[in-house]
Amino acid sequence: MRSDDTDIKSNETNIEKNNSTRTEAVKENGKKKSSLSVTTILLIVMVSISGIVTVGTMVYFRVNVMGNIDQITGEGKKYDRYYALVTNDRSESYWNAAYNSMKKEGELNNVYVDKTGDNLPVEYTKEQLMEMAIDSKVDGIIYEADETVDSVVQINRAIAAGIPVVTVRTDAPTSARRSFVGVSYYNLGNEYGRLIIKAVTDNLSERTAEDDSPVSVLILTDDNIQDTSQNVTVTAIKEAIARKPETCPEISINTAMIDNSGEFTTEESIRGLLYSTALPDIIVCLSETNTVIVYQTIVEMNKVGESIILGYDDSESTVNAVKKEIIYATITVDMNQLGKDCVDALDEYIEFKRVSDYYGVDYKIIDRDNVAGMESEAYYEQ
Repeated sequence: MRSDDTDIKSNETNIEKNNSTRTEAVKENGKKKSSLSVTTILLIVMVSISGIVTVGTMVYFRVNVMGNIDQITGEGKKYDRYYALVTNDRSESYWNAAYNSMKKEGELNNVYVDKTGDNLPVEYTKEQLMEMAIDSKVDGIIYEADETVDSVVQINRAIAAGIPVVTVRTDAPTSARRSFVGVSYYNLGNEYGRLIIKAVTDNLSERTAEDDSPVSVLILTDDNIQDTSQNVTVTAIKEAIARKPETCPEISINTAMIDNSGEFTTEESIRGLLYSTALPDIIVCLSETNTVIVYQTIVEMNKVGESIILGYDDSESTVNAVKKEIIYATITVDMNQLGKDCVDALDEYIEFKRVSDYYGVDYKIIDRDNVAGMESEAYYEQ
């Protein structure tokens, strides 16, 4: 075969290969573009659905709640004002009791108080619920605040929109909030300190007379609380213990951070702590959730009586645990006063454009001496 013929055939082969390669490349690019196009479309659809749900919820919140507020009671009653209660965990018994108190006080003043987030088709965060309340132009907001930047920004946004904000339970002192309604955490710490000294004197004096080791106290704090309230309480406890009578045995105080970032992490964190080390003489719980999990774990471990438990809340389960002497005592906020003060603070500011910076709420101690008065269902419905 001639050289020229060989070159021609070789060139033809190369051309065919190149054409084949280009064809495959075009097909591959087509596949990539098709894949990219599908992904993009799905993303757009998801964003659109999310937007539709959010807008739909806003419309629901505005029309079915705000627009028909005169029909909420089923009596055709019209209210002068609408206040929104915005909290982090609406299912907590603390907020159920607080809301019931606010609602009753509001009705006396022709004000409707709504626990924002209930009966909505989607579960929203506290920040999102705050945005809904602001955008819906409510007359006032009762807000479980903290010292995070987001919380301060939300409060200031409401104030800029002409909506007064009263913080409750926890404060955001650097914000433009109009008033704070809550307990004095320093006084709360002093009360815990007094209870610790009383528990040691009443229950551990004989043991310490035979054993020179100090009484061990473990204070459980929540690692997701973004304010100084727990630090103030712990400091006050330590100061109260430092002032104990000379006849009181030595007391050693330690703290433990509880991970409550998820639905089950609090239980896992507390169970891991109590199972892994020797139980302290006294356990101090500064939240409702920690209180319930601690005493349930102690019962599960079959070690009732080995640790004195001081709780925080007056839920039915906690009160029953006090009755059974699983919990030595629990401290709770006067919810009737808290609800009244929140509504009154907003009313006062709206009517007079001024209000006290702080409403101090009383707290009460529930122990075996007065627990009998806390047992009726009517108490939990207040």
